[in-house]
Amino acid sequence: MSKISDLTDKELTDVLTYTGLILVAFELVKSLIIKPIKAFYLCATFGEGLPFKTYEKDVLLRHKNEFEACLLYLRDFMKVIDSDDVLVIQELRKHRNDLAHNIAHKLQTQEIEQDVFLLEKVSKTLFKLSNHQMYIEIGADPKFQNKGIDWESAKGPEYVIFKEVLDKIKVFEAKF
Repeated sequence: MSKISDLTDKELTDVLTYTGLILVAFELVKSLIIKPIKAFYLCATFGEGLPFKTYEKDVLLRHKNEFEACLLYLRDFMKVIDSDDVLVIQELRKHRNDLAHNIAHKLQTQEIEQDVFLLEKVSKTLFKLSNHQMYIEIGADPKFQNKGIDWESAKGPEYVIFKEVLDKIKVFEAKF
């Protein structure tokens, strides 16, 4: 008899829901790391005196792994995230990979109450990334300047999705 048979329907549903939430959170974070930076360099023309050069020089020279290079770029060059955020993203990626590759084992052992702190940190980091990307895409447009938009608290679509998912699931009810 497996430990899964000892779980209630709700406990099993909670673990599967939590696992899905981690996968969603990681995909939302990941969507704000490499692709938008590449698009920025692909679509922009930089004039003399600007701090931007090329994707290769500004980003890829920071680390041999493109994902890590983009994290360092967002931290050191753009100052969108800080070192704690980089650690949160790396922790989320590690946790996501562990859940995705060991789901059968995790069904029996996952302690989701212990992981609520990771999701709280992910929420803060995802907000920073999503807010920054929204400003890059919309806020820099002169049409939106002087419109009274509080760009410090504006939520990007990725963050809104994350919060809506959290609001709809009951795994962390009264915890988050």
